[in-house]
Amino acid sequence: MKAVDIKIAREIGYCYGVRDAVDMAIDESDRAMGAKVYTFGPVIHNHHTIDMLKDEHNVHTVNAVAEIAAPAPGKPAPTVVIRTHGTTPAKFKDLVDAGYNVKDATCPFVLKTQRKAREYAAEGYHIVILGHRNHPEVVGIVGQVPDHCTVVDTKDDLEKVKKHLKIAVLFQSTVTYPDYEWAIAPIAARCYEFKLLQTVCGVTITRQKRTVEVAREVDLMIIIGGRNSSNTKKLVDMSAALCRTVHIEEPEEVDGVDLAGVRSVGLSTGTSTPEFLVDRVVDRLKARA
Repeated sequence: MKAVDIKIAREIGYCYGVRDAVDMAIDESDRAMGAKVYTFGPVIHNHHTIDMLKDEHNVHTVNAVAEIAAPAPGKPAPTVVIRTHGTTPAKFKDLVDAGYNVKDATCPFVLKTQRKAREYAAEGYHIVILGHRNHPEVVGIVGQVPDHCTVVDTKDDLEKVKKHLKIAVLFQSTVTYPDYEWAIAPIAARCYEFKLLQTVCGVTITRQKRTVEVAREVDLMIIIGGRNSSNTKKLVDMSAALCRTVHIEEPEEVDGVDLAGVRSVGLSTGTSTPEFLVDRVVDRLKARA
């Protein structure tokens, strides 16, 4: 088979928020002096990174306070790193009250949305979050203002937005305005005073642009990222509108991709995908030539 031309998007691998979170977990492990280090929830949506943190740095993932070893008398308290998606104030308080050494690796874009939700709620606004209801980031934002918040994930959710004097709309960081443009006017019609703040991650938007650039130039696009990664799935959808697109999580999946008639292949990644996976995919594509 003739070798295919491989084009890699200009921005791949970890975004800076993910990189900072992974580095924090590793640094905390290095200074733990034998005490255990945990991340509260998977620090990012990529099992390769989770496995690396566990196998190489003894950093363990937990999903509940009860899963963490209790602080031992006379020994350093276990360190708990909050995942990039953030958590609720209630869970954060539970960790602190239990005596753990809590470090916050929440993405700066997510922290901004959490802060704005609290500020707007204090000003009398009802908060509407546009995003995926069960995504950990959205769960964490809702937890900031649980009694003053509605999540709109699908068009059916619009019925749950009641009339209020004031409504402020915020976005999950990995969705974009076009994803939820259909919701804006109906929500605005339910209030007298309306605020819209596009709390969308700039890296997410740039990553989408770079992916689209490559997808327009190739016969086949391969998107590398977690199956449960919101930003990765969005890249897949956008690329699929332009060319044949395959979503893979493991480099080995490339071996099963039909390359018949394919002259050029583009590669892009979600923001939680380590760059070494791109290298492995490239190697496997070249091996098929």
